Amino acid sequence: MRKTIVLVLASVLLLAGCQSTDGAGRTVTVSGSGEVSISPDMATFSVSVEETGETTAQAQEAANVKMAQICAILQEEFLLDDDDIRTTGMSLYPQYRYEDGAQVLTGQAAGQSISVTVHDLDQLAPIVDRLSSVSGISLSSISLDAQDKEASLSEARLEAIADASARAADYAGAAGLTLGEALVIQEGGSYYGANRIQPAALYAAADESASAKASFHAGDITVSASVNVTFEMH
Repeated sequence: MRKTIVLVLASVLLLAGCQSTDGAGRTVTVSGSGEVSISPDMATFSVSVEETGETTAQAQEAANVKMAQICAILQEEFLLDDDDIRTTGMSLYPQYRYEDGAQVLTGQAAGQSISVTVHDLDQLAPIVDRLSSVSGISLSSISLDAQDKEASLSEARLEAIADASARAADYAGAAGLTLGEALVIQEGGSYYGANRIQPAALYAAADESASAKASFHAGDITVSASVNVTFEMH
């Protein structure tokens, strides 16, 4: 009786072992990527001012006056909302010069900087031209972007999945197998690259006719996504 039980158990284990190696565990893991181009429809840039005076109060007052002039142009002439103008930095510090190896206080400096968002891209060049009438400002970090990128990101993700499927099908075919279902999908990440323009500091001439009109060329923005997928093969 004991021999019969042992023989039956051995047969079951042998059958189970054959089934577990018959195509089970055959997988392929591949990466895929997708990329979509969209046109920018908005811009952001930074404006900063720095003024000096004999005292900190004088320097700060001069900086306040200059920044108020800039904000008036943006809000009253181009009707930008308060939310589109954001203070990003303020600074106060002394200025020195060296005389005979020693520091000598010469005055105080005050700086302010703001980030500006322009939702109508057609306004960008006129705004830059108008701000150039304010002397001694620095305008930098102009970035062209798109306000709504979700649909494009979704399209890039679908392209990434399709790319991964095509790669996996190539490997399965080369191995003489058929590609099965996706078992694991891991997002590698999504990315978009805004177009950036980095002008040198804009020091306006007193005579507006001496300055050329601002212009720019808005190239496409690249939206991309990547994914890692494990497929079964049989």
